[in-house]
Amino acid sequence: MTGLILHPRAAPEDKARLWLCVENSGKADPADPVVWKLNGAVVEAETVRPLSAAHVHSAALLTGIFELSLPAANAFNRIEAKVFGQSAEVQIRRFPQAMADNGWFRLLLCSCYHQAEDRQALVSQSFLNIPAAERQDLSLFMGDQVYLDLPTLNNYPDNEARLAERFEQYYRTNWTTYVGLDAVLKTAPSVFCPDDHEYWNNFPHWSPIIQNSWTPGSRMRWKSAADQLYDAFQCAAPAVRGDNIEIDVDPLSVLVLDQRSQRKDDRSATLGPDGLAQLNNWVNRLIKEKKFGAVVTGQSLLDKPVGAFKGAVADWMLPNYEDYAPIVKALSRLSDHGRPVLLLTGDVHWGRVTRIKEGGRTRFIEIICSPSSLVSTIGGDQLSTIGAGFRRFFRGEKTRWPRHADAPDAEPFFAQTVFGKRYRTEVVYRHKGDQLAMLALRRAADTLEAKVTYYEIHKRPNNPRQVPLGLLR
Repeated sequence: MTGLILHPRAAPEDKARLWLCVENSGKADPADPVVWKLNGAVVEAETVRPLSAAHVHSAALLTGIFELSLPAANAFNRIEAKVFGQSAEVQIRRFPQAMADNGWFRLLLCSCYHQAEDRQALVSQSFLNIPAAERQDLSLFMGDQVYLDLPTLNNYPDNEARLAERFEQYYRTNWTTYVGLDAVLKTAPSVFCPDDHEYWNNFPHWSPIIQNSWTPGSRMRWKSAADQLYDAFQCAAPAVRGDNIEIDVDPLSVLVLDQRSQRKDDRSATLGPDGLAQLNNWVNRLIKEKKFGAVVTGQSLLDKPVGAFKGAVADWMLPNYEDYAPIVKALSRLSDHGRPVLLLTGDVHWGRVTRIKEGGRTRFIEIICSPSSLVSTIGGDQLSTIGAGFRRFFRGEKTRWPRHADAPDAEPFFAQTVFGKRYRTEVVYRHKGDQLAMLALRRAADTLEAKVTYYEIHKRPNNPRQVPLGLLR
């Protein structure tokens, strides 16, 4: 990181919302005003979250969120911020209130970014190779933007201050450098969905491979440190951690569910205290306004529940929690009113597109995009690479992705524990390897035309693969 970092965030239609990050020299006063310029002219900005330390334990970085009013849509606006003698600028359009006639509205899908496996900045390079005219209007980061619990064999201190300092370094690299996500984050407004590695594997439950999760006190100290860094770098202020985030671009409404930061270790709930009510209010509004819905989750709603051993040793799935049934029932109300629902997620380290049908009619479409940079797995990676070498030598099989798994079939029925065999699944596309995906939508009479394009993140990437999704009706 050099100087000041400025990233756009999802904002109301006539505003620019900027996340600002600057070095905490110890001499600068966070109360010093930030000087803002819009297209060269000094302007006032509203403070959404004041510039403050990234955590309470001698943080190296200060972060804050500010809003500016923007002029007419369609034109790029140059925004400059200056504070403590440092400056940065971004160029952004005013976020649209509705999709343009005959124009595509694009959402970038990204999840599971392990920076230690991206030292050649392939994510940044691959993203910048996407033609500017085909880039996103909104970025959806769907979980595991950081891996705070890796490397696995590290001896993590059981001390909140030292944990916070270490986590801050992870965020610093991922958010503010070219070998992180900075090139993606600065190009379009973003919104973030947390998953377990924003904390530790299988959070909030204890994990056999994370020693700091073995006692209640250790879990509390780790969570406190991780919460502070999540709030500083990812939380969608003025919303607070645990809130669901709604973003409307008529006739689409995107709902980002936080099913991790408030998840209960007794498996009574994945959502925060108000999360289910927020979800049902959103569904009621979309039915009334006749909008299409897209729901972002950190884990797949198509997963099946796992047994006690696998849940404790690896990961509990969403159907293992008591609020799974009311969540999917709420979403089925939306599809029952003639509007297919898009389910957007990551987590699983492969890509897949699945149609979910009732009586031959598409009710849901799930799009999985994962990972952007595959996490290291000690032992598993080595065995996978050796196995790929044997297959190449003895069978002539070649693979570009020896460490990556193939996307499996979806469960034959969506939420079978809730709906029985009402909704049948049909996988229409699978994508292997490190990846980004671009979901593109445009108006078509009273429907939406949809397609998703997968981009390979590789030194020598194959051509993008476009998957037509047809009309949502």
